[in-house]
Amino acid sequence: MKHLIKLMIVPIVLVLFACEEYQHGPLATDSSIPSVVENVVVTPISGGLSIDYDLPNDSDLLYVKAIYTNSKGEEAEVKTSAFNNNIEILGFADTSERTVKLYSVDRSKNNSEPVTITGSPLTPPVFVIQETMAITADFGGARFTWENELNTPITIELMTVNSTTGRLETMETVYTEQSAAKSSLRGYESVPRLFAAVIRDRYDNFSDTIYAPTPDQLVTPLFEERLDKTKFNKIVLENDDNWDAWEGDYWNCFDDDTESIVHTQGDQPRPSIMTVDLGAVVTLSRFNVLQRSPINSRGFAFTHGNPKTYTVYGSKELPGQDGNLDDWILLAECESFKPSGSPLGTNTDEDMDHFDAGDEFTFDDAIEIRYFRFAVNSTWDGAGFINFSEMTFWGNIVE
Repeated sequence: MKHLIKLMIVPIVLVLFACEEYQHGPLATDSSIPSVVENVVVTPISGGLSIDYDLPNDSDLLYVKAIYTNSKGEEAEVKTSAFNNNIEILGFADTSERTVKLYSVDRSKNNSEPVTITGSPLTPPVFVIQETMAITADFGGARFTWENELNTPITIELMTVNSTTGRLETMETVYTEQSAAKSSLRGYESVPRLFAAVIRDRYDNFSDTIYAPTPDQLVTPLFEERLDKTKFNKIVLENDDNWDAWEGDYWNCFDDDTESIVHTQGDQPRPSIMTVDLGAVVTLSRFNVLQRSPINSRGFAFTHGNPKTYTVYGSKELPGQDGNLDDWILLAECESFKPSGSPLGTNTDEDMDHFDAGDEFTFDDAIEIRYFRFAVNSTWDGAGFINFSEMTFWGNIVE
């Protein structure tokens, strides 16, 4: 037993001794400065510089860093690993010539002599996007459209005049990096009104304030009103699906309660169709579909039987009871939109903002209808059943 105890003590002592002797730091240290990068090529890019170079043949090279002065007048630094022969500097607010110093850094944190380069960035993304932005009249407000070919992460402040203060204020903020997008401010009377936008990037570079290209910079919203859902009537045609299955109920679609749902059984061929009498002859300007959102959760976003593609039809007079879609006017072919385009189960903040706002579709043609049909062709996750929360309409009442 004594011999066993001795054998156990020796390894423990050795481990403790090793722990006491170990010090964190580079595996090897020296004071020799590394060689410089060579054959440097500078390429101007939007709001920045892309710099290519040949790496030095130093076995202990750790990274290359670029030191420069940013648009705020502050010294800034960008690093890239020893496995990369390119470094990008982004975030410049103008096209002024910039000076950059490149350093090789080894594992002992020794810096090489600097290699100084100069270059003039191309026009920053916020100003490129600014040139593409258009502000035009929309139903109940103004529509903002823009292009972002570089998919630069940006923030767009949508503004209009505060009716109380008379000042231009931000009413909605859009966060996006889509290549082309649009948004609207709505809820305003059909009288001339000032709308504007400002674009900002992650480096706090701002565009100029953008206005509509009208002589007085004013936009007159197109008239519309939200249709009164209490005037709607349930219509069931021969090829309509049953929307009262499971915990669903047809009228949940029109109760303005985002936690109640419609739900099909899931045993009918596509398309699954719902028909509604809008209670008056109208010309629709737009409609909105909210996906199913469980109580205190958004876990069903872009999945779990929520509609992905659907076709909508209308008619002023109710066609035959057989529900043959050839007898109806095709109003629009719609697809539920996910801003990020990310795979099923992965949702960005922008995706969730869109989920909360709903899928909204605008009608370009002012067609008089009273009866509306919603025909779902596919769901986000391929589920056989369909469920969603709410459908809302806006337009002009004709009679």
